Amino acid sequence: MNIMTRRAPMRLLATLLLAALSAVLPATASAQAGADPAMSPVAPIAAPAGCAYTEIASVPIRYVGPGMAPAIDGIIEGTPATMLVDTGAYLVQLTMNGVNRRNMALHRTQRTVRGFGGSSPVYTVQVRDFAVGPARVSRRLELDVIGEARLTPAFDAIVGSPFLLQSDLEIDLRAKRMRFFRPRDCAQTTLTPWPEQTFVIPYTRVPQRHPNPHFTVVVNGQKLDAVIDTGAHRTVMLLGAAKKAGIDVAGPQARRLGNVVGIGLDMAPYWSARAKTIEIGGATLRDAEIGIVDAQADLDADLYLGQDFLRAHRVLFAASQRKLYVAYLGGEVFSNAGLGPLIRAEAEGGNPDAQYSLATMYARRNKGEQDARQARAWLEKAAAGGEPHAILQIGRQLTLAGQLDDGIRQLRAALDQLPADRHGALWLYTARVRNGVPGLGKRELEDSLARQVPADEWPQPVARFYLGQIDAAGLLEIAGKERQLAATRTCEATRYMAELHDARGEAAQAADLKARAGAACGPAAREAAGP
Repeated sequence: MNIMTRRAPMRLLATLLLAALSAVLPATASAQAGADPAMSPVAPIAAPAGCAYTEIASVPIRYVGPGMAPAIDGIIEGTPATMLVDTGAYLVQLTMNGVNRRNMALHRTQRTVRGFGGSSPVYTVQVRDFAVGPARVSRRLELDVIGEARLTPAFDAIVGSPFLLQSDLEIDLRAKRMRFFRPRDCAQTTLTPWPEQTFVIPYTRVPQRHPNPHFTVVVNGQKLDAVIDTGAHRTVMLLGAAKKAGIDVAGPQARRLGNVVGIGLDMAPYWSARAKTIEIGGATLRDAEIGIVDAQADLDADLYLGQDFLRAHRVLFAASQRKLYVAYLGGEVFSNAGLGPLIRAEAEGGNPDAQYSLATMYARRNKGEQDARQARAWLEKAAAGGEPHAILQIGRQLTLAGQLDDGIRQLRAALDQLPADRHGALWLYTARVRNGVPGLGKRELEDSLARQVPADEWPQPVARFYLGQIDAAGLLEIAGKERQLAATRTCEATRYMAELHDARGEAAQAADLKARAGAACGPAAREAAGP
C-alpha cells in the first residue's frame, strides 16, 4: 500500500483508462467466448428488477514476484509491462525499474510516498503510450515514479484505486480474474452476486484523495478502521491498533517473525499474534492468528486485509451502493503459514516467478543435500523461463565459483531487465575485476550509479567506494549513521569490501575483512544483508 497527495492529472488518467476499457467491451466479450476454460465467461451478477448491472470487462490476473502478488499485463511506451493490482495505492505509478528499463527521463518532485517501510521520494516521467489490460491511452501524460523500495519489484507499474475503483469491481484471486461493472438504478437494491453465502459490509468513509473504502472490523471487541489492500502480501494490523485491541506483541501469544519491507528503505518489525475474535461482516473468526507490523510511516487505517484474505474470499466493491460484498470460498483466512502450496502449484504450472520463489524456499530451509538439489533445479527452471532474479542469482553463483565468463554473461542479461537492482551492479563490477577488465566494470558501475536516484541511498555508497570516491573509513561511517540500520549496513559494507580485495587478489586484506565480518554480523544482520 502507499499514501500520497491526490492530484487532478491522476483522475484524468483514470477516467481516460476507464473510458478506453468501456470501449473495448464488445471485443473483450467476443475474445472471451473462445478463451481457455480458466478464463471463460462467468455468470453475470444477479440484480433485482429495475437494476441494470452491466459487465464492462473481465481482466485476467497472474501471480508475480516472490510473494505471488496479483498483476495484470499492460503497456508502457509501446513495450509490454507487468502491473501490480493495488487497491491500497492512491495513484497509478511507475517503479524505478520500469522507468530505467525504458531509459525514460526522470524529474524530481517535492512530494513523497509512504508505505510500511517508510517514505520514498517521488519523481515524474512523461509517457505517451500507456495501457492497463485492454484499456489503452495514447496521449501525453505525466506519471509518478516511486524512487525507493528495499527490493527491486517484479512489476513495472502500480495500478491504484483511482482506476480500479471508479466503477464497481469484483476481485477473485482464486479464479485469477477481476471484473468491472457499470450499475444503473441499483443504489437502493441488494445484489445477489454469487451462489456462496455473502456478507454485506457498509462503507464507513471514502477519503477524498482516493476511492479505496474504509469499513469496520471488530477485533477482541474493539472497533478498528479497515481497508482491503490487494498490494499487501498478508493481512496486517498496525501495532497501535493491536494495543487498542489488547494484543501484546511482547506476550506469550505473539511471535516475532522478522521484518517486512516495501516502499522506502526501512524495515518494519513484524509479529504474528492471536486474536480471540475477529468480526468481519457477519462472520466471526475465533483464536485467529494475524500479522502485526510496526509501520515506519503514518498510515490511515488500523487493519489492511491483504492477499491471504482475498485468496479465501471473493469480493465486490459496490461503489454505487457504498457497500462491500464478501463471500468465503474456503481455506485459511489469514495465512501466516506461508505461500507454500500456492507457490508449488504455480511453479509446477510453469510460472517462472513461482519457480524462483520455490528455489528460495528450499535454499532458506537448507536441511541437507536434497534441499540444495531442489533449490538449484527450481532456480535453473526459473532462469530458463526468463525470471531475471533467478538469472542474477545464477550469475552470482557462477562468478563466485570461478566461472567468470558464464557468470558475467548471466549477470549482464539479468541487469538488462533489472537496471534498478543496486546489488547486482556491485556483483557485476567485482566479477569484471576478477576477470581482469576493471575499466569496463568501472564504466558499467558509473552508468548504473548515474541512473540510481537518489544518488546517496544505500548501497550506492558501496559503489562509490568501489569507484574510489570514498575510502573504507568513509564507507563505514556512512553505514553506521542510521541507528536502526547500522548493524546490517556495517555487515554488508564489510563483506563488500572483503569481496573487492578478494577480486583483486589481495588475500591478506580480504581475510582480515572476512574475519571482521564474521565477528560483527549476527544472524539477523547476515540475513538482512543478503548473499
